[in-house]
Amino acid sequence: MKKNVYKLSGIDCAACALKIEDGVNKLDGVFDSSMNFMLMKFFVNFDEDKITDEEIELGIHKSLSGVRIIGKNNEVFEDTYQEEKIFKKIPFFGRKRK
Repeated sequence: MKKNVYKLSGIDCAACALKIEDGVNKLDGVFDSSMNFMLMKFFVNFDEDKITDEEIELGIHKSLSGVRIIGKNNEVFEDTYQEEKIFKKIPFFGRKRK
């Protein structure tokens, strides 16, 4: 048994997170999966003899269009880090004006 933790983005609601859980749980070789919506982390327990990491990642993408895997097992992908630095520079337009 192997466990992967994916950091995801592009999930807007708890119902979307449930779609990913349901889709991945249907894959042969997956024991269980769960989504922490607040942390945007997706946990998958699976049999590595029956299913590969790539098949699980494909299952995530097929379950919900627009979802992105931005990290896996505490590794954040480099292009995501650059993207987050850019977003931090964008001002928040919902603030109260003086």
